[in-house]
Amino acid sequence: MTFVALLTAVRRRWPWLVVGLLVGLLTATVVTALVPRSYSSTASLYVSAVDDTSAQNAYQGVLLSQQRVKSYTDILTSDRVLQPVIDRLALGGDSATLAKDVAVTADADSTLLRVTVTDSSPQRAADTADAISARFVTVVGELERPQGSGAPAVVVSIVDTAAVNSTPVSPRWSVDLVVGAVLGLVLGAAAAVVRAATDRSVASPRELAALIGATSLGALPAVPGGPVDPAGTGEYAEAVRRVRTNLLFADVDTPPAVLTVTSAVPGEGKTTLVCALAAALAATTRVAVVEGDLRAPTIASRLGLVGEVGLTDVLARRVALTAALQRWRGVDVLTSGVVPHDPSGLLSSHALADVVSRLRQTHDVVLVDAPPLGPVADAAVLASRSDGAVLLCRAGSTPQDAVLAAAEALRAVGGRLVGSVVTMTRPSRADRYGTYATYGRAPAPGAPAPTGPGPTLGRSTGVDVPSEVTTSFAAVPEQAHGSRSRSGAHLRATSGARHSLR
Repeated sequence: MTFVALLTAVRRRWPWLVVGLLVGLLTATVVTALVPRSYSSTASLYVSAVDDTSAQNAYQGVLLSQQRVKSYTDILTSDRVLQPVIDRLALGGDSATLAKDVAVTADADSTLLRVTVTDSSPQRAADTADAISARFVTVVGELERPQGSGAPAVVVSIVDTAAVNSTPVSPRWSVDLVVGAVLGLVLGAAAAVVRAATDRSVASPRELAALIGATSLGALPAVPGGPVDPAGTGEYAEAVRRVRTNLLFADVDTPPAVLTVTSAVPGEGKTTLVCALAAALAATTRVAVVEGDLRAPTIASRLGLVGEVGLTDVLARRVALTAALQRWRGVDVLTSGVVPHDPSGLLSSHALADVVSRLRQTHDVVLVDAPPLGPVADAAVLASRSDGAVLLCRAGSTPQDAVLAAAEALRAVGGRLVGSVVTMTRPSRADRYGTYATYGRAPAPGAPAPTGPGPTLGRSTGVDVPSEVTTSFAAVPEQAHGSRSRSGAHLRATSGARHSLR
């Protein structure tokens, strides 16, 4: 993995860094709060030679003192010094335990010693440091005194006694929190890189197009739900218009009239795209939507249509096709109807081919909302009856193996992959451009609508640039197709007639 790939992985998964940072800070806070407080006190000792009768003797004495300092650091933590201190202060334990809490330091070319004692009690730390200093002066006097009688060659004097320090030296909140934050960020970045290295999902339209060998029609951001206004200026509406435009030019020579929209797994946004795309195309073409998902239908409830009559009734020849179609924003919608016992068998019947053929004659574009290809084979059956299929994939969620299996399932039945769409992406700054000022705003009421021919799906076109690409699409009034305009009451009456036939 290159450095750029590492940065990309961390940038795409920045929440991992935030989680790592919070976990690191929380861990550091808990550990710091639970660690016992430690206090330290320091006493200073001065080592000097006794003979200073001449300058030469004084110089020799300084050198002797410096040499003694090096060995005195070990004597200060010896059993001969510490054990009497333990007995005197009733500290408990042995000299080896106390030696771990005693630190002796000396500057280079100096005869000054510093004894620092760390303890959970600030008063006990100061008392112990003073006791060690006093005992050390006695021990040095015994060691440096010549045999017999006479003054010692080197003496140690206490310069500063230990002061009680009420500020704990451990734990240190600022240091511990910084260390916790850094470790948390490192762990978060490592987790993001590992996740990216093991992630087998599709992340971008380019990756999806290269994976299945189909043209990328665009990317759709996540939407809160419900039908999308194709004439709006939101990010999703703009993305749908880009998908529509790319579909218009996906195959100019043989444009598909019947399109099946499917995905590899559920929850990819197929129904939302079908409804929004149909409404966008309805501004210039005759569009029909067929709900081919007979197992988990949602179009009727989402669009506020009657769900009791639909495709299953038409295939069973209980209701005429023209009576089952419902009007929504200039689009003829054929809902699924009552969920059948054998959806695959019903979709494989010759009656479905007849329905598709009749819709092809009366509409320029027929969009089929199919179930996912992974769980069931219904979508493959619908794709075999269509001119082409559009495969959807959820960004960062759908596994590559599932996408490849879905593409192979389409090709196995002779389905034609017209293009692919990545859904639920995070919009970029460029995608937000359409929300500024008057860009993408619908024409004012009463303003003349742009005119001019443009390419449409299902019809052979030239190479002229479509004029509707630069306009906003409003819903076409129901009177535009008056022969197919009908009310919910009529469909409920049809539904009642169907039940009476039973």
